[in-house]
Amino acid sequence: MGQCKTKTTELIARQHPKFSLKGVHPDWEMHPSWISGIEALNAYNFWVCEVMMPVAFQWIEEHHDEVYAHVAEENKGDVGVVMAAAFEMVKQLPSYQKWTRAYEKYEKQIAEGTLPTAEFNPVWTKIVKQVRKSTEEAYAAEADVLKDTIR
Repeated sequence: MGQCKTKTTELIARQHPKFSLKGVHPDWEMHPSWISGIEALNAYNFWVCEVMMPVAFQWIEEHHDEVYAHVAEENKGDVGVVMAAAFEMVKQLPSYQKWTRAYEKYEKQIAEGTLPTAEFNPVWTKIVKQVRKSTEEAYAAEADVLKDTIR
């Protein structure tokens, strides 16, 4: 069930297909961008629930006693509360401190336009460019009937 965790601290690392939003709306029912957006958010949710959360909870399990020492009994099955306790610990770690300092350089480079983005997430960048191009082409192919309603 996505971001669900039991009282015994077991992460449910899969989302039940019943809760998926992919294909919920037929192609003819809603605006294409709305359907694409909902399905893209659904894909992101699956990535968070089925990839990122297991990584995070593996770390939490490795630091179980430290993390749960700061979580009240009634909240031990609450993902948000457990994550908050773990995050408080992570913020004290040298790597997080280093990342916080790196943000200052990142922010400055963005302001100056000197951020070397060509090296960031090349696979995701390639996918985004393909998705954007395909979306633009699909709408452009219908511009004669959709007129200036395409944004």
